[in-house]
Amino acid sequence: MPKILLTNDDGIYSNGIRAAVKALSELGEVYVVAPLFQRSASGRAMTLHRPIRAKLVNVPGAKVAYGIDGTPTDCVIFALARFEKFDLAVSGINLGENLSTEITVSGTASAAIEAATHRIPAIAISQEVDWKKTLSEGEGVDFSASVHFLRKIAGSVLIRGLPDGVDMLNVNVPGSATPETEIAVTRLARKRYNPTIEERVDPRGHSYYWIVGRKTTEFEPGTDAYALKVERKVSVTPINIDMTAGVDFEEIKRVLISGD
Repeated sequence: MPKILLTNDDGIYSNGIRAAVKALSELGEVYVVAPLFQRSASGRAMTLHRPIRAKLVNVPGAKVAYGIDGTPTDCVIFALARFEKFDLAVSGINLGENLSTEITVSGTASAAIEAATHRIPAIAISQEVDWKKTLSEGEGVDFSASVHFLRKIAGSVLIRGLPDGVDMLNVNVPGSATPETEIAVTRLARKRYNPTIEERVDPRGHSYYWIVGRKTTEFEPGTDAYALKVERKVSVTPINIDMTAGVDFEEIKRVLISGD
């Protein structure tokens, strides 16, 4: 029976991870290793300057489940050390979409990227939700469409593998999706948010700052953001973790060395 690693960045008590267990338990043995607490926007951060601690958690449908007081990347590293090889790694179902090149900020996508570096086929899956619910554990969120698409996509990957040159899939499901919603294969949009700093003053008169993001509202056709936000389709973006630019290296050498 296939061994499936499941993690996330919303924390092990998120309803999204429980929905993912429901989707995956029909396909294989599900091993859950996820952060004990919310770790959104942690990227591929690793905990290197203190020990990490693990706690067994009851997650119905999982073969075993550990909560880790670290990052999503820590969770993947812990799982591989504890349980060795997996046939598939899934990160999600995340509360809120993960779009554009900003997936490198996402703990959800970064956990899948970490698994992919170990040559494990990986899927990151996120569901569009009202932003206020991204701050909770997903109370009242209907994950049924995401469960359907995760089961469908994960089942296909387990049977056929990923195509050559693809290390992971980044999947985003509209909040309004049904099992009949169309799937679009997309590329990453350039930007989803334009981050800036908001200054405030505390009661003692000292300034403090929040990083805030203004959403981009116009997207190029063919991108993940356009598929999700404009076409209202399920976006599936194939990702190759080799970020080396596909350029003529000799031309780069000429520019850098000779100044031509």
